[in-house]
Amino acid sequence: MAESDRIKWDQRFARSNEIDIAPPNWLKEVEASLPQQGYALDIAAGAGRLAIWLASRGLDVLAVDISRTGLELARQGAAAKGLQIETLAEDLEAEPLPEGPFDVITCFNYRQRGLFPLIRERLKVGGFFLSEVATVSNLERHAHPSLKYLAEQGELRQDCAPLEIVYYREGWSDDRASARVLARKISCHISEAPI
Repeated sequence: MAESDRIKWDQRFARSNEIDIAPPNWLKEVEASLPQQGYALDIAAGAGRLAIWLASRGLDVLAVDISRTGLELARQGAAAKGLQIETLAEDLEAEPLPEGPFDVITCFNYRQRGLFPLIRERLKVGGFFLSEVATVSNLERHAHPSLKYLAEQGELRQDCAPLEIVYYREGWSDDRASARVLARKISCHISEAPI
């Protein structure tokens, strides 16, 4: 992303009077599978709704986002709940994904195809990847996000290979077409699938 993207997101977060930090409702379907301790990475954390949710479950959390303003909101939101999160302002299109290893990695509403091999690598054996992305079907009703940031049908499942799929749903929910996944790393010897 260019500096213009950082500015755009900083301005968007600065203009928002109320930021919703409630986690998505569908996480209730998978939360029993996730650990309640360890180290978590929230990619494209924004104002921290997932980072705060992970911290509330007992995980130590590193929230990464291009927007410093969003990350400040995340720290404030965590503090308001008596929680603490670590934050890192970074452009993941130009800078490396944090090393880890992580027990949980989340990536919601952000699609950078080249990150998937790194995500799989950064997970501990037994670690979980949790993600939700809009799919191309979303363009039937909405002009944004653009095709560049949308997953084809079944693509998020393919991106996770060879992780073990614990949960996968794809379709319309709350007027948005998306794919949702919870996947687990079951081996330290993962041969990379072609990107």
